[in-house]
Amino acid sequence: MSTFYKRLLTASMGLVGLNGCVYGFIYDSATGSAVEGVTVYVASGTCSGTGCGTGLATQTTDSSGLFIFDAYGNQHGDDNVQIIMPASGEEAVRLVYSRSGYRSVTVYHRPNYTTMTQNGTDYQVSAVQPVYLCALNAVDTDGDGVCDAAENQYGTNPNNSDTDGDRISDFAELYGYGGVDLRYWGADPRKKDIFVEVDYYADRKPTQAALDRVTTSFANAPVSNPNGTTGIALHLVLDSQIAAADADTDLTPVWTDFDVIKAKYFKSRRAPFFHYALFANTYNGGTSSGISRGIPAHDFVVTLGGWPVAGGTELQQAGTLMHELGHNIGLRHGGNDDSNYKANYLSQMNYEYQMYGLRIDGVDNVLDYSRVRVASISEAAVNEVSAFAPIAPTTEADLAHIGVRINGVQRAGTASANLDFNGNGTIQAASYAYSLNHDADTTDILPASQHDWLALVYDGAGQIGDGWLGTSQGLSRQQPFFVVPEKTESCLTAEMARAR
Repeated sequence: MSTFYKRLLTASMGLVGLNGCVYGFIYDSATGSAVEGVTVYVASGTCSGTGCGTGLATQTTDSSGLFIFDAYGNQHGDDNVQIIMPASGEEAVRLVYSRSGYRSVTVYHRPNYTTMTQNGTDYQVSAVQPVYLCALNAVDTDGDGVCDAAENQYGTNPNNSDTDGDRISDFAELYGYGGVDLRYWGADPRKKDIFVEVDYYADRKPTQAALDRVTTSFANAPVSNPNGTTGIALHLVLDSQIAAADADTDLTPVWTDFDVIKAKYFKSRRAPFFHYALFANTYNGGTSSGISRGIPAHDFVVTLGGWPVAGGTELQQAGTLMHELGHNIGLRHGGNDDSNYKANYLSQMNYEYQMYGLRIDGVDNVLDYSRVRVASISEAAVNEVSAFAPIAPTTEADLAHIGVRINGVQRAGTASANLDFNGNGTIQAASYAYSLNHDADTTDILPASQHDWLALVYDGAGQIGDGWLGTSQGLSRQQPFFVVPEKTESCLTAEMARAR
């Protein structure tokens, strides 16, 4: 192939962003050395080019363990051009690695092209994750399809099929599963991942800024990971716009209409890994901001069509998305109870903060779940000087960072001290009775509040999880739901927000 035609092909590939070289490296799990002579064939996918032939597209690793499906002809010659792509209706190519003396491995790869420059010429290339092959007799203690020697190479736990505890097996995060390449979105078996497909009505599409705010909140979560980092990798995949003919103005009954849309737009192969979120208009004839299909759950809707700014502001979109996702991962309106408007519950799950976020170190609109434990408090005797009491390991210093909203108003002071409960502008030394949860009485005892981030449930009420998790990773709860779908209450309405 002439230099002119190679450059023409490169330019056309870059323009459409679809085709290019797919390559990867294969190693021995016991020694870490490159394995030569591994056959890599496309078990599912398409191949176009002079090197495809009539059978399965195939390549073999060289002495460095490298294989290349060459889209340009500059590696294997003009007679061996192979452009491989997912088959129609699929999202990943299924590659099978095979060599005598080793177990075969199936890897799903969704091409993600980047530009590589070689000898002054740009090429579009997509790298398959490195794979460590296991000997036929290699031990696999946790039975997850990844032998112990390979787990040592990857840094995963050979005694646990889900090293990071996110209900997705190490196998699926390393190699993909069931037609889904999780690494395409950045999955890491040593860091907690949560995946959400977000579909939307044409006029209810969330802004990227709103999605980014929620992703950042999860990235900043005080959650430790086996790879030494903190935070949760939240993957909000903005996917399909619902066609006008399918977009019911009001989802009634909500889950009946929702299921019709989900069946058409959500691919079942993603179900073991992805929650499903729909940004719609309204549901059940009201102005509720959204609802989760139980607690925990797999599905939720965000419905801000009946709010003063139809579809919601950036902060309202972000706050409601984080609130409903919170229900999907096991959080209730009071954290671990259903007591709403709990003044001592400092979380996005509290209606006080859903649309506003929290005040942290004097900065407003910070989206966060509770990262502190706070003692119960009696409305009959609130004390502004001492404010709330921490429960170990939470300290007064932790509470001092956090501002408090009470009865719809941000109060002066912090959760630790000098909190102007009644908003009269004076810090009173003597205790007094005051309503802390939007009702008229002063007799309630608000339950203690949990550290939300350490209480998350990743199993989607038993729907998140793949076949390589094994029996040891089954549900530990007798019932999949804390709150069943039919008893899950509607979330904050426009009328409730105005009343505050």
